[in-house]
Amino acid sequence: MTVPEAPLEVMIGELRLTYGLDTVVIDGPPGGGSPIELPADADAVRQHCRLDRLGRYRPLSGLRGLPGGWQVRCVTLTEADTVVETVYPLALEHLAAYGEGRLHVAGLEAVLARQSGRYEVAAQLDAAGRQLATAVLCGACVRAPVWAGRLAGLGQIPCPEACSMLVALCREATLWQANPPVAAGASPSVPLGAFDQPGNPFREAYLAARSRRS
Repeated sequence: MTVPEAPLEVMIGELRLTYGLDTVVIDGPPGGGSPIELPADADAVRQHCRLDRLGRYRPLSGLRGLPGGWQVRCVTLTEADTVVETVYPLALEHLAAYGEGRLHVAGLEAVLARQSGRYEVAAQLDAAGRQLATAVLCGACVRAPVWAGRLAGLGQIPCPEACSMLVALCREATLWQANPPVAAGASPSVPLGAFDQPGNPFREAYLAARSRRS
């Protein structure tokens, strides 16, 4: 990668990268006031980004809702790449492979078919359920599900394969098929990955959408 002669801004997910002559400044989402300075250290960045804006653990790296108001100043491109990869693992590799037309993808059907144990039942989710689960979860992620035939837009990271969190949502959705629970309001106190708990935002969004289609 060549450092530009003039500052250049690039968006990757919720990160804004400003490439200058001597530094690469990486900003998280706006947070109000002056951003806090984080060291260009993977552990420090990982610890800071492990929770979302509401203080909930982020079980999926691409989920929108990164904490805002922070900044990292990198003096080398290697440092900048490390910060991006810490927040969004494999993002740079997938962006490069996608741009060169060599990104290998695996769709939801293939991923569900290879599940075993408690997740094997997820393969029984009907087509409408799979579509809704994808819309609900992938719609909250900065990674574009190119495995579903979508294109990665500006700032989006191409996603080559249905993730384990989507598989988990499909598992719960399969269990809801015969007797779906009544949708309730989302609660910020419910963990983001707890699809079996009322108040989980993805559970409630799925159930509400499924109800509207019934």
